[in-house]
Amino acid sequence: MTRIFPEARDYKTVNLKISAAQRKNIETAIGYKLLPGQQDQFQYFEMTGEGGKRVGYTIAASQKGEFGAIEFVVGLDTNLVVKDLYIQRSRERDQTFKDRSFLDLFKGRKVHKWQEFSSLYTGKETPGTTAVVKGIIKEFATYKELVLSKS
Repeated sequence: MTRIFPEARDYKTVNLKISAAQRKNIETAIGYKLLPGQQDQFQYFEMTGEGGKRVGYTIAASQKGEFGAIEFVVGLDTNLVVKDLYIQRSRERDQTFKDRSFLDLFKGRKVHKWQEFSSLYTGKETPGTTAVVKGIIKEFATYKELVLSKS
């Protein structure tokens, strides 16, 4: 997480329960069912810098690829704009989704405009690129439902 926020000195883990109604809203919005293990709880991290000042948020996410889970981390600034993201772990053979040119498509994008993310990548679709796009959309739709709807 400090890879995205080198100025961070600490973080606070936020765990939110997902109600049945919230899960239904999320699944309707994204157009598919949440994976087991993602249906009841959502976790993100509030990153803090000097003096405990919030510097951003990170979401450690996973999405099913062709050969297992693709794990990635997304960093958001305090305005909920994607600061950066990186792939943490994957067993995929095709590595297109790890290319900086692919990952940079999401930088500068706002969480609340997650619906637009499915059209960002216009290259050859692979299980990895599809999983990352779906995973980011899922995480941001969940964040919007659980966090932004309370604001």
